[in-house]
Amino acid sequence: MVATNAVREQSVGPGLGGAVADDAAARDGRWDDLYWGPGDPDFGTTTPPRFTFADPHEAGLFHADDEHVSIHNRGAGPAAALIFFVDGRVELRRLGPGEMIILPDEDSFTYVQAPRRADGRPVVYGGVWVEQGKARPVTIPIPTEREFLAQRYLTPWSTDWVGGLAGCRLRDPAEDRISYQYRSGGTTFTVRNAGDSWVAVVHRAGTEYSVVECGPRERVDFPVSPHSAQSDVFSVVGQRQTGSPGRGPYVSASGTVHPGWAGRPGAATAYGSVVVMLGSLVYSALPKRNLYVAFSDRRRGCSRVHR
Repeated sequence: MVATNAVREQSVGPGLGGAVADDAAARDGRWDDLYWGPGDPDFGTTTPPRFTFADPHEAGLFHADDEHVSIHNRGAGPAAALIFFVDGRVELRRLGPGEMIILPDEDSFTYVQAPRRADGRPVVYGGVWVEQGKARPVTIPIPTEREFLAQRYLTPWSTDWVGGLAGCRLRDPAEDRISYQYRSGGTTFTVRNAGDSWVAVVHRAGTEYSVVECGPRERVDFPVSPHSAQSDVFSVVGQRQTGSPGRGPYVSASGTVHPGWAGRPGAATAYGSVVVMLGSLVYSALPKRNLYVAFSDRRRGCSRVHR
């Protein structure tokens, strides 16, 4: 999997789509009251609180283990990360919808939480253990980036992948404002998402695959070589539809905590593909965005924030 440089063309405020209670608490500087953490009566006690668990797949949470370990929230609800360091320090960080946090390289264990239940019980999605800068296996894991992508989109690692977009439900790229930019002989291929939904781009260069998400009002740039004899295939896929729910972690009658499982992935959707070879456009099933229009967008002051 390759993380490319996705760039937002319009800013999206932190916490967009979050719960009303969380937004109100954040405005008052009290968002941390919604989560289990330092200063709470049930924190640091000899008897741990009665945790309850929630499904991280359904919540759109995942962790990535690239140059640094990071935790991402692609869901619509608020979350928080409680980080325990080996030297005894504890940090509580907010993780709103569309946000991510980068964990320090030092050894730590992080509980990813939902807001407390109405009865005050802490709600845990799972944990991320970092040792020597790398994520390690845990009993109740937060999904990996690859697991998250395969569950949400059609990817080369999905169980229903057959080598391409055959069998997908086709979506209208013009209606959802998905387009691409490429100049013959150029060294950059760009997918632009001017719509309101997340999509993903499956890039095949020869026999190698990579997948990267492109959020609302973002663009994703891919380097291409105009002299390469191998083809570059860029396939834009949408989110799956109508899957079955999974199950979050749970406690058995013996008191043992067990990991949950992801639900059945929904039907795959796709917008189409573009093929580039030897610096020329070979095939296109997506609208092409005029380079002058894209330049005009930047002149109008659309914000550009690297993710």
